[in-house]
Amino acid sequence: MTIKKRRGCNSKTGRCKLSMAGDLTIETVAQNHAELAKLFDQYRHFDIDLAALEEIDCSGIQLLLALQHSDSTADKRLTLSSAPTAITDAMELLRIRQQFNWETEK
Repeated sequence: MTIKKRRGCNSKTGRCKLSMAGDLTIETVAQNHAELAKLFDQYRHFDIDLAALEEIDCSGIQLLLALQHSDSTADKRLTLSSAPTAITDAMELLRIRQQFNWETEK
């Protein structure tokens, strides 16, 4: 899985725009967590585009939940967008979709 900083990241405003591509699974979660932890110290608001995410398992969902929880306890904000239908369906099935902030469609 790759995590890319997108255009629009600004340490002065505290906003970081990211995109995730590939698989967010048990095989990649530890590396992704370490990479996100570095960014967590530098920014306050994270916009994460999930459009290119191909697969997610319970470990990947757990990572997103941990980020959401950390953001709420550290006065930070996580916003997800463009998740593939299979991922939002899995979140609905687990009854956790509403725990995330979602970018509204325009």
